[in-house]
Amino acid sequence: MLIEKLKVGQSELINVPADEKTLLDLGVSKMDIAALIADAKKAQLTTQCQSARSYAYHTSSDGLAFDYLAAAAEFGESSEQASHAKQAWLQARQSIKALYPKPE
Repeated sequence: MLIEKLKVGQSELINVPADEKTLLDLGVSKMDIAALIADAKKAQLTTQCQSARSYAYHTSSDGLAFDYLAAAAEFGESSEQASHAKQAWLQARQSIKALYPKPE
């Protein structure tokens, strides 16, 4: 787990390991370390969630979105075919969001 940017004194460091010993060695105060590690953990979880969602959208819902767009173009947006395709696409998106909730 890394801290993408960390300012220590006059220096700005990038990709600093988010562990207590490293941060202490760099001169970060003990009071700030817990918050820095918690922020790094949240950033890591957010990145993992975004990656998982992106892959799931690509493999599970993007094709359904194209089906919807094709049905809307061919039969009209208010057609039964387009309506069913849109519903399938939106349900797939909701399933992905439920499977990979954003970290709080």
